Amino acid sequence: MKFIISNEEKIIIDSTEDKCKSCVDKCISENNNVTCPIYSDNRRYGVKQINNKKIFLCTTKKEAKTRKLFDEKINVLVYTLPAIEKIKNEAIIEAKSEEKNNYSKIVHNLKTLNAQSIQSQYKFIPQSSFADNHSSLQNFVKNEIITRPDEATIAFLRLAKNNAHMKTEFSTHEKLSVESPNLSVQFHNIKSVILNVYHSFNIDFKSKNIRLNIFEDDNYIKFDYETVRVAFYHLFLNTYSYICANSNLDIEIYVKDTNVFIDFCMLSLHINEHEKSKLFDDGYSGENAIKSNTNSSGLGMGLIKKALTINNADIEVINGNEKIKRNENLYSKNIFRLQFEVSE
Repeated sequence: MKFIISNEEKIIIDSTEDKCKSCVDKCISENNNVTCPIYSDNRRYGVKQINNKKIFLCTTKKEAKTRKLFDEKINVLVYTLPAIEKIKNEAIIEAKSEEKNNYSKIVHNLKTLNAQSIQSQYKFIPQSSFADNHSSLQNFVKNEIITRPDEATIAFLRLAKNNAHMKTEFSTHEKLSVESPNLSVQFHNIKSVILNVYHSFNIDFKSKNIRLNIFEDDNYIKFDYETVRVAFYHLFLNTYSYICANSNLDIEIYVKDTNVFIDFCMLSLHINEHEKSKLFDDGYSGENAIKSNTNSSGLGMGLIKKALTINNADIEVINGNEKIKRNENLYSKNIFRLQFEVSE
């Protein structure tokens, strides 16, 4: 059953398809027989004006065997219209609220990253130095870089990381907030993709004395680079936040049947069994993450799953049972397993 309900100003509800347009345009009476251009069967269709509402309806002969039944269906649509409009308006309000919420989070994240970039820059060269050396600013900055190369390197890497994070925020909004994102699916060396993302976090992992061990083999998998990069970015961000200092991050890969599995193995904050499914909910943070004061906005895991899903991939959390206490926090040997389809 296909129908359109409209008033003088706009279409209120439309369940028809593009190929229905020819029938809708030529329909001028309340009850007609027609051969459907989509399903090639005989149907009953008509248009009716009730108060200020115009209703177009098309049904199979089985759905409306008589003209009386057809008219009754049109009347039912009219009677249920207030409820339909209410549901539609609530859905629009909810969608706008969600979009506004997502936009607010992106703006907040971008402001935070911008502040961190400015802080990193001025930590290396204080803002007052720019005013004090305004006549020879270029030579002054060049000399600071030459005489303090380690600090300059740290400042540069932090700026690079924040810029990469900003790019990820834009990619997240552009590709994961629309119903049918425009994907560029190609073959990529998965190890190179992982390491390209990891380099942004290198300095952070070194600050926690985390050693990265990654598989040696080159494996090519077909996916959209930008969205999968978003997934790896947030996976590394979560890993850095929750991994135990002075430990290893082991990234392993293996192929089974028609799937490629990539395991991020680490000693990280303990995950309770009842939390596993909640980790992918927006705004949720694990109990031990809250206790250790390392919880963030709770968006990472949900974004990872969304980014992987549109690439026909998935992520699974395999939480360790044994609890290891370090610095008043509980840790376990956890695995975050990504699953891709084997590409031919």
